[in-house]
Amino acid sequence: YLTYFKRIMLILMLEFVIFIITCVLSLDNGLARTPPMGWITWQRYQCQFNCSEYPNYCINEKLVKHIADKLILDGWNNLGYRYVIINDCWSTRQRDLKTNELIADHEKFPKGIQSVVQYVHSKNLLFGIYLDYGTKTCSGYPGSMDYLEVDAKSVAKWKVDYVKMDKCNSPVGIQLEGFQNFSRLLNVTGRRIVFSCGYPANVSWLKNPNQGDWG
Repeated sequence: YLTYFKRIMLILMLEFVIFIITCVLSLDNGLARTPPMGWITWQRYQCQFNCSEYPNYCINEKLVKHIADKLILDGWNNLGYRYVIINDCWSTRQRDLKTNELIADHEKFPKGIQSVVQYVHSKNLLFGIYLDYGTKTCSGYPGSMDYLEVDAKSVAKWKVDYVKMDKCNSPVGIQLEGFQNFSRLLNVTGRRIVFSCGYPANVSWLKNPNQGDWG
């Protein structure tokens, strides 16, 4: 009887620990109760930025608006696919020299990111954008490592709904703290934003290439 009782207590304790961990890792803000669904540029277009040579296959304002229209026209929004997300390669190669803010590439997004966000919102859809907790993004654009507060304020100002943060070009040992800090800074802005955190995905693989953790 004692052994059975101990087992029950152990199970209850484990369930409590899991519950506490869940509470710590997620904000009770009503967001992402189910997995966010939508469309992201990377799988199809990756970092295609040569709009002069490939006008119909590059990441720009025209593409984002087209995808937003397509989600509505084909009825995907009615099935829950409401996110339109720009991945890497949307910014200029250098931050604003005065404000340190990220700047949308003027050729791709002549009216800036906020204009694209407004269009997506006008369709009753949600807009997402890509950042990277590193010195540079995976494709070599400005990273957010030393500019977490600046970038959190920027995405809130632009009324972004979703942030995907990657972890290229940053030491594994500082990633957890960095992602936690950015999550806190996003929350401080007061805007409810889904934070898609790139940590700890692939961390085990980085430490031990012989260990597979890819899904």
